[in-house]
Amino acid sequence: MPQRHWLDPLARQVLQATGQLPRPVVATPQPGGPEPAAAPGWTMDVNRASREQWCQLPGCDADKADLLVRLQQGGVQFSCADDLFRLLDLPEDLAALWHPHLIFHWHGDAPLQPVEAPLDLNRAAAGELQRLQWPDDRLQRLLRERRRQGFQNLADLQERLCLPASTVESLIGRVCFGTRRAGPSLPPHT
Repeated sequence: MPQRHWLDPLARQVLQATGQLPRPVVATPQPGGPEPAAAPGWTMDVNRASREQWCQLPGCDADKADLLVRLQQGGVQFSCADDLFRLLDLPEDLAALWHPHLIFHWHGDAPLQPVEAPLDLNRAAAGELQRLQWPDDRLQRLLRERRRQGFQNLADLQERLCLPASTVESLIGRVCFGTRRAGPSLPPHT
């Protein structure tokens, strides 16, 4: 039996999270064998986690960690594991490994928003775009720019439509840029 560290459990978790103590080894199930009981050993608050904490999760590479920290800095909070797993398109086996380590605390005064499927700005019909509650002239600019070339991301949308930061912030998590429509190439800016 492995020897336990003399520190109390909270101090042990802090040292494990910072890499000063090794994390406990969790046995992987063998085909046909019984499922091992998995103790998380450490947990993290998803809505306050650092890049280093994200990187401790199995299969969480630097790109995923950077994305999650950028979203967090932009004010995005996750209310449940399914939202996080859906955003990252995590396979079920990886999601199962992450789940015991995740804690979801809501921070701030903003109420939880009802879950609504993101609006694909590159494919949504004009009627669907009314969900944005934008003035007609802004919606017409969106449609005109989209016909020229699909939007790549929020930054591209902001630049091409000259949107204020507050408008872009309100779109985080509400829109996506699935399939980009092919359009004519735009001449380079001169």
